Amino acid sequence: MKMLILNGSPHKSGNTSYIVNKLKSKFNQEIEEIFLYDSKIQPCIDCRYCWKNEGCSIKDDMEKVYKDDYDILVIASPVYMYNVTPPMFALLTRLNWIWSNKYFLNKEAKLKKKRGILVLTGGGNGNPQNALDTAQLIFKFLNVDFNKEKDYIYSLNTNNISAKDDKNVIDMIENLCILC
Repeated sequence: MKMLILNGSPHKSGNTSYIVNKLKSKFNQEIEEIFLYDSKIQPCIDCRYCWKNEGCSIKDDMEKVYKDDYDILVIASPVYMYNVTPPMFALLTRLNWIWSNKYFLNKEAKLKKKRGILVLTGGGNGNPQNALDTAQLIFKFLNVDFNKEKDYIYSLNTNNISAKDDKNVIDMIENLCILC
């Protein structure tokens, strides 16, 4: 089994990465982590290539996501302005070809079924619903099963309580069954 982690945090030792590292310690199979702030993933440029051709015209680090060789997809992001970070949102826009191929070319993407885990952190205590909705859209396009009740780890108000001191986070990680 392989786990692909899309880490949307600009901080490699921040709250989001703390939770991701705890997850990684529970999974003893192959893990690939993509730090989106370091990757070369452009947003969709609306070139409309996917209206007439299969796939996307842009060839960059998004190919690692398209490769579809992972069994578990982890989306990890701080909440910025009630949503995921800009590089994570750019990644979402690059999944537009899946929709376009289906509706313009009548071709379904043949992506294998995967399991999803969502990690959201936020400095404030606001509602992360928009970020959750965006992550669920990424999961949908990539054929990922995600159960909000058991596969969602979050730590809000990290300006006051870090994720490593948030007892609820530790409990969510401990209750997560990686290989279930």
